[in-house]
Amino acid sequence: VVRMGDAMAEVFGQAGISVLHDRTLYDYPEYAGSYDRSLAAIDRHLKEYPSIRFVLDVHRDAIETSSGSQVKVISEIDGQGNASQLTLVVGSDGGGLSHPDWMENLRLAVAIQEQALTDYPTLMRPLLLRNSRYNQHATTGSLLVEVGTAGNAPEEAELAARLFAGEMVTVLNERSK
Repeated sequence: VVRMGDAMAEVFGQAGISVLHDRTLYDYPEYAGSYDRSLAAIDRHLKEYPSIRFVLDVHRDAIETSSGSQVKVISEIDGQGNASQLTLVVGSDGGGLSHPDWMENLRLAVAIQEQALTDYPTLMRPLLLRNSRYNQHATTGSLLVEVGTAGNAPEEAELAARLFAGEMVTVLNERSK
């Protein structure tokens, strides 16, 4: 997952977008409490760098068959090979926690999803809207990005991360015009 963040950061940097890539593994030593630990870091980063507008929480999904085998989600990209499929997860205030601007994150996710599907018709899995906020209340540019699954090869996930970042750059450039 950190490697996917590195790939995204490289693409954003090449597009002239400054990046703060926090490489901390917040689900260590256990998953319980990981969102509390990562929110504390997000808050620290936003205080130190108030110009931060977008926060990407990068994950990989875990999809298993009924027998316990890992499922691999693939998109064939012409001339580039196989990429992991991506899922954008958008949190809301449906679970009762305050998240008044969640629709702004949803608008961003939809714009990136549409752009990516235009360029790479099989890259994106369906966008997921959830009743949890996943720390996305921290900014109106927060997204949770699932880069493939535990069954995907690192090279497939890295290609997907690069393609995603490129699509996000296109959306941000269009919005800034």
